[in-house]
Amino acid sequence: MCLQQSAIRPYQKWRWAGDEIVHSPIIPAARRIAGSRRKGYDIDIREYLSIESNSVISHWLHDYIASLPSEEQLRFFRRDAGCFDFRANIVVQAMKSLRHYRSNRTFDQWLFPDETLTLGGGDCEDLAFVLAALLSASGISSDCIRVALGDIIDYSQTDSPKRWAHAWVVYQRENSAWEILEPLTKIHQPKSAVQSKAKAKFDVLDVEYTPHFVFNAQHLWRVRTPQLAAAKPFVEYLDDRKDKFWDGFDPSFAAGVHADVYDYALSGMPVSDLLVVKGASLGVDANVLKYDPRDHFDFAYIDAGWDRVNQRLRSKSLVDFGLATHAMADFYAHSVYGYFMRDKLKNGQIPPYDNSTLPPASEFTYGFLAQEYRPGCQAGAPDFERQWQGKILSGQWWRWYTTYPEELRADLSHRRCLPDHDRLAVDSPSYPEKGNALFPNKSSYRAQFLLRRQAAIQHIAMVYEDWKQA
Repeated sequence: MCLQQSAIRPYQKWRWAGDEIVHSPIIPAARRIAGSRRKGYDIDIREYLSIESNSVISHWLHDYIASLPSEEQLRFFRRDAGCFDFRANIVVQAMKSLRHYRSNRTFDQWLFPDETLTLGGGDCEDLAFVLAALLSASGISSDCIRVALGDIIDYSQTDSPKRWAHAWVVYQRENSAWEILEPLTKIHQPKSAVQSKAKAKFDVLDVEYTPHFVFNAQHLWRVRTPQLAAAKPFVEYLDDRKDKFWDGFDPSFAAGVHADVYDYALSGMPVSDLLVVKGASLGVDANVLKYDPRDHFDFAYIDAGWDRVNQRLRSKSLVDFGLATHAMADFYAHSVYGYFMRDKLKNGQIPPYDNSTLPPASEFTYGFLAQEYRPGCQAGAPDFERQWQGKILSGQWWRWYTTYPEELRADLSHRRCLPDHDRLAVDSPSYPEKGNALFPNKSSYRAQFLLRRQAAIQHIAMVYEDWKQA
C-alpha cells in the first residue's frame, strides 16, 4: 500500500497480539542455582519480563532520561496524545549504550534484563528482553508490548533466502498499529559494521520478520504462520532454534533494516519531530478503516492527491507534514510516473514531479494495459483507453477489509476499471507474486524500485527545506 520506507516486507498481516495462548510457558534452564550445584530447573519464560518495580531497570532508565534536554524530559512523563509513542522511541534510543555480543548460549541460558544491563549488552534475546522491560518501566502498558521469537529472513542476496532465528520487540502505537522495534538498530555497532552501512547507503535489503511465538509478563501466545515451526510444542520449538542462530550474521544487517526514506530525506530534523512524522506516516497506512485513495495516490487520484499534499504542507503541522510526505512517497510508488520517466533520467535519477514540466500528454499511452484484468470493472464501463489517455495513472486498491469514502463513490464506477494496485505499483524491493504489468522481471523491477525510492527521498528533502523556511 505504500513505498516501503524500510527494507522490511509488509508485516501487518501477522497478529502481533498473538493468536492462541500457550498454557505451558515453562522452559528448562541450564543456569546454576545460586549456592548450589544444581543446574537444571524449570523457569517460566514470562519471568524475563516480570520486572514490575524493578529498581535496577528504573534507575538505568531514569539516568538516561536525565541526560535529555529539559523539554524532552518533561514530555517523557506527560500523558498527552503522542507522548506514549514518544516514550517508546526514547527507550529505543537509550539502547545505543548497549552492545551486541555473539554468544553460544541457547534459550536455557538467557540473561535477565538487570543482568544484561550490568554486563552492558547481550545476544539478541537478552537485548529484546531489556528493551521490553524498559518500555514497561517507562509506563507503557504491557498489553502494548510483545517480545517476538521467530525468524528473520533475507531475500536480497540470492534466490535462496537466508534464515536466522531471532528475537525482537513489537509495540502497539497509540493509533493501534503494531511497530517492530529492532534492538540491533540502536546498539553500538562494530566499526566494520558502521563502515559497511555507510558504503551501502542507498542499498536496499529485502527482509521479512516472521513471528512464531510472542509473550509479555502475562501470557505466551502462538502466532499462526504458514511455517511448520510455529505449530510445534514450545519447548521443542526452542530446542530446534539451537542450530539456527547467528552463524555468519553481521550486525550491520540489522542496522540497515530501518535505514528508511525519512531517515535520509529528513536529515537534521529534531528527533522528537521526526518521531511525530514517522508516527503519522505509519498511522495512515495502518488505519484501513479510514482509507482514502487521495492519501495514497490510488485509483488515479493524481491531481486530488497533490492538492491534498499541498494543503497539508501549508498547515505547518508536523502530523500534516507526515501525512503529506507519506503521500509523496506513495506517488512515486503507486503511479506510472516513474515508468514513463525511465528514459528521461537526470544525473541517473528520476526528476522530482513537477506538474508544469511534465512530458506531453501524448506520451502517457496505455495500450500495453488493454488486456489487463480489472477487478470490479462492469460491462459497459467507459473504454479504458479513451477514459485515461494522456493522464498519469495508478491502480485501484480495492480490498475486502477496508472502507472507501462515501463522498467518492459517485466517481467510482470507471475507476474500478483500473488495473489492480499490485499490477502497477513498485512499492517494495520484493517482486510481487502475481508479477507486474510494467516490469516483467525481478531485475528491471528492482532497478525501478531503487530509482523511485531515491526520487521520493530527493523530493521530500526538497520539500522539507521549503517547509522549514516558510
